[in-house]
Amino acid sequence: MSGVRNITVPWVPLDEFDWSFARTGPLPWNLTVWSLLAVFTALPIWTTVELTVWVLYTFERWRGVYFWSVLCTTWGVTIHAVGFVLKFCVPQCNWVLATVLAEIGWVGMVTGFSVVLWSRLHLVVAAHPRLLRAVLAAIVVDAVLFHVPTVVCQFLVSSAPTHAQALRPMEIAERVQIMGFSAQETLISALYVWGTLQMLRHSLNARARNTLALLVAVQVIVVLADVLVITLDYVEFFTLKAVIHSFVYAFKLQLEFVVLNEFKFMAKGGITGAGGASFARGPASFAALSNGNALLDMPKTDHDDDGRGQSSSGVTMVTSAGGTPPSSRSNRLDGSAMQMERAEEPDDAIEIQYLGRYGRGI
Repeated sequence: MSGVRNITVPWVPLDEFDWSFARTGPLPWNLTVWSLLAVFTALPIWTTVELTVWVLYTFERWRGVYFWSVLCTTWGVTIHAVGFVLKFCVPQCNWVLATVLAEIGWVGMVTGFSVVLWSRLHLVVAAHPRLLRAVLAAIVVDAVLFHVPTVVCQFLVSSAPTHAQALRPMEIAERVQIMGFSAQETLISALYVWGTLQMLRHSLNARARNTLALLVAVQVIVVLADVLVITLDYVEFFTLKAVIHSFVYAFKLQLEFVVLNEFKFMAKGGITGAGGASFARGPASFAALSNGNALLDMPKTDHDDDGRGQSSSGVTMVTSAGGTPPSSRSNRLDGSAMQMERAEEPDDAIEIQYLGRYGRGI
């Protein structure tokens, strides 16, 4: 057949395979290694397709920091995986193009995921704006401190003339950034668990306690996934780490939706939180959690026949003043009072949009 060429790839036994940055050129042939590459590349790509369709369907409005950070992380996973496949498996591919794709995807999925966690943090610590600003500042600073030197070293080590000189700086930058970003994600997740604990500490609802236990379990799984990646880095299995890194972040995104599904239940089912605040169906539309923060965009609210505000997602929250449980009388506001309350709200009222249609596919 015309246009078909035979490409000879050297075979290397698994116990002699070089996973470090010292290896240059295309990936040597080994059935186990190439099988791992195929599996941990295909899974993130499929996850990207699945999550993209899922997000576009479940989000009430296609805007907001959370919406775009989820999409950025989702597609960063695939771009990162494709970049390394081109670099390892396609000798004819320009190394600059492969490296650009790999690094763009890496920045998108790593810092994008931190922004996802920060955006979700508004659900439980909205009463601490300084803390939220500090976390965002840390994400920006860490992105500059860790991404820039690592990307520069990656280009230097991928170029034949500077490969040998860049090996040691690349190893140092790689280990520093993986520890820094893992610590950042662990800290944000710990703040999320702490905020949830504060919200549910007086709850007598067994499901609320189960929700908290699930959140802790999810964070432990995420930390274990980070430990796996860090271990591969420190034993110099850099190539294997690069192969499975996209899969790890795709897995983290899947766990992210598990957490949000629990919050959907909390919003729709009703619990009693800290200080006696009752979370149930009502007119505030989770406003006490979002505290007027525009980062979590939700659709506008409608009014039902009895004058009570009801979001299109059917998720609202009633919180009485002074931290006391709302009375039945306070829950039955007349239509005129509700209209006056709605008139004071901006047109782009804040709602947590992923608590809307999300959950139908589960």
